[in-house]
Amino acid sequence: MQAATILAFIISLLIQVGYPLAAILVFRRHTRTPWPLFAYGALIFAVFQLFTWLPLSIFLDAIWGESLKTAWGAFAWLMTMALLTALIEESGRWLGYRFLFRRGNYRLIWRNGVAYGLGHNALETMWLIAGLTFIGFVTYLIMGRMDPLALVQQLSPGAGTAEAAMLHEIANVSWVQPLIVAFERILALPHQVAWALLVMESLASGQKRWFGFAVLYHTSIAIIVPGLARLAGFAIAEAVNLAFAVMSIWIIMRLYELSEQRT
Repeated sequence: MQAATILAFIISLLIQVGYPLAAILVFRRHTRTPWPLFAYGALIFAVFQLFTWLPLSIFLDAIWGESLKTAWGAFAWLMTMALLTALIEESGRWLGYRFLFRRGNYRLIWRNGVAYGLGHNALETMWLIAGLTFIGFVTYLIMGRMDPLALVQQLSPGAGTAEAAMLHEIANVSWVQPLIVAFERILALPHQVAWALLVMESLASGQKRWFGFAVLYHTSIAIIVPGLARLAGFAIAEAVNLAFAVMSIWIIMRLYELSEQRT
């Protein structure tokens, strides 16, 4: 076990929990946006991603994704899953605007859309991603005190060196990896808010093209960033992701101007 890696895990968890919560509290303090709108975003993520599409996508990836060994096959599968994820997630947002906002008599205005996106991002980051990071942290601590091969043989007597190699990889996680996860979650927040506002604009303006923009933008990020991580490494992938985050912030501000013009 490395002290630097342990510290990196702790910092990563603090960022993943503190950053989205701080963003909500600061935005709420300055705009007085109603709390139910943040809850709506979290609810939509839970229904359309956490408890439905996410488990199904893992199952589909295990059944079909692993069988695609060629580079083109893996890329086609990445594109397919990215598009399906974007369609399901943005459709869930659309339904939330269509029914939850109407039921609560909330207007389709910029601040309400931002709150909706922040709530979605908060549950994804604080519950799902931080939860996975915490599991990885605990596993790292356990693996650092045990022999991987001996542990595998205790748990499954017929297992061999392949399983031990996987556990050995976990035990030798670099301090960089938890920090990359935290950095990705920082960049994910403007993405989620931009997608939420683009979907809202499709209803507020009555122009369906904005929903198409949301799906296209979401799919592009979901393909380009992971694809570059595999082909060129995390440094280049996250640099491009940072450029996308800047674009997301520009989209957020541009949609603010459009919303103000209507009001």
